[in-house]
Amino acid sequence: MEFQDAVDRLRERTQMPLFVAEVWDPKLDEELRSVKPEELFPGQEIRDPHMLACALAGLHLWNDNFGASHNLCQGIQTPTGSYWHGLGHRREGHQGEGLAANLSNAKYWFRRAGEHPAHDIIYRSALSQLDTAGAGFRWATEAAALLRTRGKWDPSVLVDWVAQADAQTLSTPTQNLIEEIQWREIDLLVDWCAQQALGA
Repeated sequence: MEFQDAVDRLRERTQMPLFVAEVWDPKLDEELRSVKPEELFPGQEIRDPHMLACALAGLHLWNDNFGASHNLCQGIQTPTGSYWHGLGHRREGHQGEGLAANLSNAKYWFRRAGEHPAHDIIYRSALSQLDTAGAGFRWATEAAALLRTRGKWDPSVLVDWVAQADAQTLSTPTQNLIEEIQWREIDLLVDWCAQQALGA
């Protein structure tokens, strides 16, 4: 199992719900759990092993395996490890201690991560998705205005949106858009971590 093969497979998903449930691709899960991190990039020099572990944690979370992702994140004491830790708890949903505790935990880890270098590309991606949703889509217009006022990405904002979606106070198209924003956040951060691992 090489990194790009895993990414290509995960990009074949037609949807990624806000919360993890069952592992999306059991075969991929088995391959990811058995691979040594350095085997993801055969023949390439790994310059940052922590970022490599973060990329693997991200692949697990993208494949809806919260447990495997969380286990890796607990051993990565870096801002990026904290970011993945927060993303995991944001997707944990009603499992474990329940939604309110998990979302609170997510915000804690996002605060630990602080201003992250990947926020810029995620911010631009989220704005693009909100703008593409259309001028007649009031929630998207207001969400884009909120992000532009802040001038940067804040993963805790998405925590609040997730809570609203779970409370069923948002329309189905709005929830779908939030799911897409979260999905792209994970995709972009996985790719960013891989680049950092290789020193690219």
